Amino acid sequence: MRTQATIRNALWGILQQAVLCVLGLLSRRVMLQTIGVSGVGLNGLLTNVLSLLSLTEMGVGSVIIYHMYTPLANGDWEEICRLMRFYRNVYRGIALVMTGAGLLLVPFLPYLVNGVHYSQSYVTAVFLLFLAQTASSYLFSYKRSLLSADQKQYVITIVDLVFRIVSVIGGIAVLLLTRELLCYLFFLLITGILNNLALSRRVDRLYPELLRSRAQLPRERRKKIFRNVRDLFIGKLSWTITSSTDNLLISALVGTIQVGLYSNYTIVLNTLTNVVNQLSTAMSGSIGNLLATGSKAHVDVVLRRLLFLMYGIASFCCTCLLCLLDPFITLVFGNEMVLDFPVVCVCVLNFFLATMRIPVWNMLSASGLFKRDKYISIAGSTVNLVVSFVLGKEIGMLGILIGTTCTYAIQFVLKILLFYRCFLHRPYGKLFLQLGLYLALTLALTGCAYGLCSWIATGVAIADFVLKGFLAAGFSLGSNFLLFCRTDSFRALRQVFYDSRNRYKSNKSRATGEKGGMA
Repeated sequence: MRTQATIRNALWGILQQAVLCVLGLLSRRVMLQTIGVSGVGLNGLLTNVLSLLSLTEMGVGSVIIYHMYTPLANGDWEEICRLMRFYRNVYRGIALVMTGAGLLLVPFLPYLVNGVHYSQSYVTAVFLLFLAQTASSYLFSYKRSLLSADQKQYVITIVDLVFRIVSVIGGIAVLLLTRELLCYLFFLLITGILNNLALSRRVDRLYPELLRSRAQLPRERRKKIFRNVRDLFIGKLSWTITSSTDNLLISALVGTIQVGLYSNYTIVLNTLTNVVNQLSTAMSGSIGNLLATGSKAHVDVVLRRLLFLMYGIASFCCTCLLCLLDPFITLVFGNEMVLDFPVVCVCVLNFFLATMRIPVWNMLSASGLFKRDKYISIAGSTVNLVVSFVLGKEIGMLGILIGTTCTYAIQFVLKILLFYRCFLHRPYGKLFLQLGLYLALTLALTGCAYGLCSWIATGVAIADFVLKGFLAAGFSLGSNFLLFCRTDSFRALRQVFYDSRNRYKSNKSRATGEKGGMA
């Protein structure tokens, strides 16, 4: 059932991201045509500022999900209702604190925005719309957490997908009609609120117990949760520094216009990252259930298989990205939007590390090792800030992105050590050798594919792009199949696929038979 839940959640998530990828690229092109590179850069910069403000959430969401795994596995709805009522009050406080922190930040906005023609009052108005959209979302976040912990992420995906399609298509229409960023953001605010209201109603129908219960969480339980939140906050801070300071440092050290150029690449990278993260979100509830009910040996086996799965995805995506990113940017946005090749290489490497880390991060989050994990987070964020600032002043955007690479690598190694030493209590030397092999193979595959693609030059840009895509994808898939088709991990994943397909056919046949019987 864990496997089936993960597959169902993942398939809906991937469908969502495929649709949003097309709509997002169309939306970005319209944004460049209507509000220009300056507007796109301002949009990207303030998005990262709001990501920093999201630190007021302090990792409460992860703690919510962790504390729900056991009562959900045991069917203890009285405890679940207590937790949900408590979390609702906590998130209301978070929304209030975030609003206050955002208002205090307004006077400092001129120091962050660099090299654009917008007035201070205009930048403030844009920021306040971003703030309203983000703060309002926290009023409903606790209900999303229940669906995720209960392995029903697909429900969130379906509702979000419908409203996301409406917001993107409607947003494009608003941009074309008004050519105004403020109108566009106001429209996104309204659709975001309606999205959260619709999901809240859906949760109420799925879990009517939540509406009937008035049970309160005992004081000792609240204290324990807040201790976990305190420890997890450091990890939240570290991840926010890693993921949200790049644009801030690029704007401050290089220029806000460069943020706009970089954001053209990040829209592709983030789309792929979001697709991969659907696997993370889809498997999080199942991993929590596994750690609550399974043996340590089985957890070790599952983690190694998940890392192999992530390697297959990461190596395929990295090969295609290195060969196709620059041609894609040239086709869609123009040759003047292309970044230096070393910058693209580091972006691809960061994508590989961000993908490979997913199973380890999920396992640690479900294990409850928040207190010890915070020291790893402190080390990672410190390295990120120091390396990014020092190298950013020396070599610009490339140095800032190398700082992110260092953080991913350090945290990846340390988190594996923590999980194996303090939770699994098993040897981990072979796992590091396995991960080293995955990295070396990915570098070799991407390098060879890029060299082969450089020979393609038909003189027609679209034809070159398509041919390079087929070559990069085929080379990566074929090489990995030849290398791993006889390994235990490959056979295990293939068996999961066959079992899932057969179970789907069986369920479909049973449903058809029941309809025929009723007829």
